[in-house]
Amino acid sequence: MVFIKFRCNLPIKSQLAGFFALLLLGCTPQTQPDSQQQLMQRAATESGAALQLARQRLASNELPAALRWFRQAAKLGDSDGLNHALQLQQRLEGRLATARWLQQITDNGQVNTALISNRQRAILGLWQSAAAAVANSSYQAATGCKLTIQPVASQQAGIDRWQYLKSAWADNAMLSQLPVCFNDLIKVTATELNCSEQAAQRISCNYGSLTSQVLAGQFSQLLIIAGQGLASYNNGIIQLPDTASLELLQHEFMHVLGFIDEYPLSKQAAATVCHAGSYATNILFDKSAATIAAWRRQWLPAATDSAVKLDAVATCQQLGQPAYRVVGTVNPMELYQSAMPELYQQLMLRALASPEAIMPVQYYFAYLARQQQAWQQWHSLMQLAADHGYHDAVNALQHL
Repeated sequence: MVFIKFRCNLPIKSQLAGFFALLLLGCTPQTQPDSQQQLMQRAATESGAALQLARQRLASNELPAALRWFRQAAKLGDSDGLNHALQLQQRLEGRLATARWLQQITDNGQVNTALISNRQRAILGLWQSAAAAVANSSYQAATGCKLTIQPVASQQAGIDRWQYLKSAWADNAMLSQLPVCFNDLIKVTATELNCSEQAAQRISCNYGSLTSQVLAGQFSQLLIIAGQGLASYNNGIIQLPDTASLELLQHEFMHVLGFIDEYPLSKQAAATVCHAGSYATNILFDKSAATIAAWRRQWLPAATDSAVKLDAVATCQQLGQPAYRVVGTVNPMELYQSAMPELYQQLMLRALASPEAIMPVQYYFAYLARQQQAWQQWHSLMQLAADHGYHDAVNALQHL
């Protein structure tokens, strides 16, 4: 016979109190040490025994062990075990790792799929259908569509965040006047897009999984709202975490238009842009008369001298080279929550007046296709990039 004693009011670690309170309310059965082996033997076939072991491990803050037993209860058909396993694993390992585990045991038939709710699937991004557009999630600018962006999300948090960002963009007095449109958001499976979740690192995803959407879509830029970590813009892809603010989206969007960060770039990044005699939308890399004149011809041909005030910034600090922004105030390219200078608004509109100069994402996907020697796909993507008027794509096709 197994003897059981009860202990009430078990201490709960403060950082997990909210999550685990329901599991530990009241009295929790505590088996004697000599009964543990018997309980584990029963847990091989009895979900109740597995749950009992999970709660014991939880009470002693043995979280990985608790997770193992919750998973065992789930495999034995217990819905509570599955719910607690999914919640605990998300806290310990993140949503993507949890989605991978659930997909694996589902594919292997180790769990009853009827136990998995649509809400759980949405949270983890394990959609039951293939990539699909979310209705009524597009945005059309009143000023037209000089640039069209395709939003993408892989989990419910990304879908919810996009709806917030879309509304905030439309309500913003400056952004809503830009000729920028957004297609209906596309939701894709999280395990296919596979976006990273390291808080201190830039988010990276399996961008190649979006090739079919890039081939079929009418847009030139991607906006991916997925993963956890640092935002970025590269190769026609705006990458945001699913907690992004409108100010962060605005900052990354300005990169689309050629704006450069006004805080210190990494040495590698600085080496690609910090060249004396050159300039970006908002930064000159020397103060020579020739560079100033060249920048003015492209960006502000009708402006007066008072419209521009060169101000030293730390962009090229890692290389020990100078850099000068064209306004004298802190702005969203240095601190993204800052107010937008009027001159930068003018520069944004001027960049959007020549969208053919902005590299389309199809050009980058053509590069990925070339790496895989998928030449037919390369040609289709390069043609799409050329259709946007992008000079390098037109040139590549002309020299086949």
